[in-house]
Amino acid sequence: MNTTTFDLGYTTETTKTKKTGFFGRLVQSFIAAREAEARRRIAIHFANLSDHQLGALGMSARDIELVRGGQSVRIDLMG
Repeated sequence: MNTTTFDLGYTTETTKTKKTGFFGRLVQSFIAAREAEARRRIAIHFANLSDHQLGALGMSARDIELVRGGQSVRIDLMG
């Protein structure tokens, strides 16, 4: 008896996702809380800056408008 195998470029196996344990979830919760606190502090700092200072940081007029409205804005300070 002969067996022939073909590679079709995809797999039909299902991959199991590893469940996160208690300490993994604890660390993830801690990280999420720290990130939220950092975002709040940055938002307060940006709210206290003038439009001219925000523009000097590379924010567009639309970004400044979003900051003034209390929304999150991503800026590239390295670019």
